[in-house]
Amino acid sequence: MINKYENLIKLYYKKQNIKEEYIKRIENPSTFITDLKINPIKRGNKILDKEYNLFYVNLLEHTLLQEIIIKNSNQINLISNELPQIAITEIINKILSNELYKTNKIEGIETVKSEIYSSLKQDGKFNKKSSKLDGIIKKYKDIMENNFEDTQHIDNLSTFRKIYDEMFEDFEKSGNYKLDGKYFRKDTVKVINGLGNTIHIGINGEEAIEKNIEDLIQFMNRKDIPFLIKASISHFFFEYIHPFYDGNGRFGRYLLSLYLARKLDILTAFSLSYSISKNLDDYYKSFVEVEDVNNYGEMTFFVENILKTIKKGQEMIIELLNDSIIRFKHSMEILNEITKDLSEKENIILQIYLQNYLFNDFEEITNIELTNIINDSTQQTINKYTQELEKKGYLLKIKQRPLTYTLADKITDRL
Repeated sequence: MINKYENLIKLYYKKQNIKEEYIKRIENPSTFITDLKINPIKRGNKILDKEYNLFYVNLLEHTLLQEIIIKNSNQINLISNELPQIAITEIINKILSNELYKTNKIEGIETVKSEIYSSLKQDGKFNKKSSKLDGIIKKYKDIMENNFEDTQHIDNLSTFRKIYDEMFEDFEKSGNYKLDGKYFRKDTVKVINGLGNTIHIGINGEEAIEKNIEDLIQFMNRKDIPFLIKASISHFFFEYIHPFYDGNGRFGRYLLSLYLARKLDILTAFSLSYSISKNLDDYYKSFVEVEDVNNYGEMTFFVENILKTIKKGQEMIIELLNDSIIRFKHSMEILNEITKDLSEKENIILQIYLQNYLFNDFEEITNIELTNIINDSTQQTINKYTQELEKKGYLLKIKQRPLTYTLADKITDRL
């Protein structure tokens, strides 16, 4: 019988010789020893005279997990292509709104999903109450629009600071987001849990932070490590450094999402914080365990947690997309039956309203937006079509300025 591969901390509490087991693990041919170093923590105190190289043991189940993640990503792309463009755009907006909501909620910052959605639709122009989120929303919107120009190569300290400034520009005007160093913080930062216990102490001093970020950049740009393993280890090490006074969690999750969008697909990238929030205690625990003095810097179980988190997020996306396809096809059958006597253009217009009705939880389509979507008719012509469809009982006017319609009960009562 094959012995179960266990966390070194668990073996320590089982009174086993973990020093001997540690040596076996780092000498294992499947082990990857990084150049990234940490000072471990014991009873809330960082042990400065002890240093561990982060290492990862490549387990078979992790190889299989990576294969599943890549397969899921391909499936997400295939399923997405079965939905019309308006439907998939609204689904992406909804998922991204939820992702932004969750990444802020994890840090105790309350936001409103409908306001995030409106900001995504309005090129980041947020209402005054929520304007601090503009920078974060803009960075995620760049991912959605495949705009990686500024983040294609994160290869120097100034790039990290530039991204931070863009994400938290309105936060930096006050409070803990203000940075007192050239690129990062100068002073100490600690992470305290709900019981008031110190669970993490960031790297102390800007010079040391810069050195560790440079080590991270070198690691991030290596080509000889499987990309999901590299992304997981990089995520840990960034949070270990904790280079800013505040915003480290959201910054780190953004970097991981950015990487997943480049290597896999944007929907996988936009399910990360949602998936983390479902297993938040395990997520935080995995960070703490890596730094434990009895763990010797092993990353194996942290990587496993991140891989499983990505996989669970993908499974949620696949279920959502499959349900959306079933719902859309069923609704289209009903709509085609109801509108079989209408003109081709009238049917096209009603199909657009149907997609918005099914997949947009926040806003109705204005006639201006409808004209832009159809793109082959003037605003005046579109207004005539919607007025006629209102007379026939298929649309209901809900706003005069801007002119806005929604599907009438004649259709929605059948859906």
